[in-house]
Amino acid sequence: MDTDMSEQHYTRIVIHTNQETIYYTEQETVEYSRVEVQMLHRLQEEGLIEGVTINGEERRYREEDIARLRRIRRLHSDLGVNLAGVEIILRLSARLEALQRELER
Repeated sequence: MDTDMSEQHYTRIVIHTNQETIYYTEQETVEYSRVEVQMLHRLQEEGLIEGVTINGEERRYREEDIARLRRIRRLHSDLGVNLAGVEIILRLSARLEALQRELER
């Protein structure tokens, strides 16, 4: 019985949750992301952050939006990257993540 020791097998485990999406108010979003309200509005105008409008109310934001805001703040404020550079970095990061997911399949 000859087995090839270099052969590798991978097991992929996917966990799905049925958690309801939580939406945060503008005030909660700026508090959790540590971004000023004016900056949040500017990022919306630049198309770097979206949020959603629910039932005609004020704009709301998801956990993913808050994480993105934190990343933008880190790049822009802490590392001095201008907003055009931030947009390019975010786009390239999203593309890299998509390629990694594709490779995993």
